[in-house]
Order: sequence, then structure tokens, then C-alpha cells
Amino acid sequence: MLTPDLQRPPLSRAVAWREVGLAVVVLWSVLGGACFFLGAQSIYDRWGTSLNATLVLDVVFLIGCLAVIGFVFWRQRRQGEGIVELGWGRPVRMPVIVIAVVYGLAWVAMSYARGGNPLAWSWQRPIMMGVGVILAFGEEIAVRGLILDRLERCGTGRLVQIVTTGAVMGVYHGVVGHHVWPSYMISSFVLFGLLSVLYMYGRRSLTPPIIAHAMTHFLGDPTLMRGILYGVALAG
Repeated sequence: MLTPDLQRPPLSRAVAWREVGLAVVVLWSVLGGACFFLGAQSIYDRWGTSLNATLVLDVVFLIGCLAVIGFVFWRQRRQGEGIVELGWGRPVRMPVIVIAVVYGLAWVAMSYARGGNPLAWSWQRPIMMGVGVILAFGEEIAVRGLILDRLERCGTGRLVQIVTTGAVMGVYHGVVGHHVWPSYMISSFVLFGLLSVLYMYGRRSLTPPIIAHAMTHFLGDPTLMRGILYGVALAG
């Protein structure tokens, strides 16, 4: 049986990059502008860095990611497709899953290295654990899914695919409140670029990057999300 990729026609560079550009506009506007820039700053100004503030910020990102998910389904529906064609449910070798889990755990460890107690439990935490899975799913089907799918179908080289997705996510993750943190951009470029490598190594299955990304929120929140508010505080 042919895989969805083998059954689908290639795209011209103009069409593919237009789709990528549209996705970038949505990601930068919704997650970058509305969530990181406006949302984080306004929440910090009102509630500071409290756990309740972190939960509110998480809900803001949830709304943003639901909008991103809706966008991806809309673009796929226009082509008569769904998210299966983007790698959802595609078979993947067990060693790749193991790498994804190890990568996710390492990411979580880095989050706690900046502070926070992984054993701390509050009523906000289980809510944020569930929300975090949705956040990871939304970003992954948009970036590792839609963007990498369009680039692959127009014959773009793998290195360009990795650099492009790393840069797209690095830019908006470097916006913290009304400030820009180049160090956040660089670290996010590396972290999310490696997720694209994992996606390709996993034969373009969304399962490995979603596992790794979801683990960072499932095991790392509220500390991970709270770090955004700390970033706003440090910027003054």
C-alpha cells in the first residue's frame, strides 16, 4: 500500500512557499503577537508571576493554538486532505520513539535547571498538563506538519527545511512581552530545529516530535510556562 506522500502530487515552489508564508503569518500573529507579545505582557502587568497568572497565560496559548489547529485543518481541507497526510499516525520505528522520549526528558531537565521543583503539585498543574499536550499538538501539526510537508513537496532540501522551521519558531519564541530576547531565539532555533531532524529521522511521522514536545509541557508545566512571565519580569 502506498503512503500518503507517494500518492500526492508535487507542488510548485511558488505554491509551496505561499502556503509556508501564510502559515508563518498565522504563527507569528497568533502565537507571537497575540500570545507572547500582548498576552504575556498584559498578564504579567496585572498578576505578576503567580501560578494563577501562569494558568491564565496557558489558557491564552490554548486559544491561540486552537486557532492554529483550525488554520491547519482549513488549509488541508482545501486540498481534500486531513492531518494524516501531514504524518499523523504514520508508522515509526521504536528507536525513534525512544530518542523522542530521551529528548523530551532532557528538555524538561533544562527547564527545571533554571528553577522550580518537578515534584511540586498545585491544583493548576494537572490542568496545565492537559493543556500542554494540545499546545504541542497545535505547533507540531503547523510546523513539522504543514510547513515541512509543503517544503518537501516542492523539492526543498532537508537542511533548508530544518533551518526554516527552526527560524520560524525561534523568532516568535524570542518575543517575551514587549521585549525581544536573542538568547531565547537562538535556543529555540536549536531546540525546534532538532525536532525537525527527529521528524525526518522518523520518516516524517508526527509521533516523535509530538511526544518530545508534549513531554516538555506535560512534565515541565507550570514551571516552563511560568518562565515566560519571569522573562517579562527580567526585561523590566
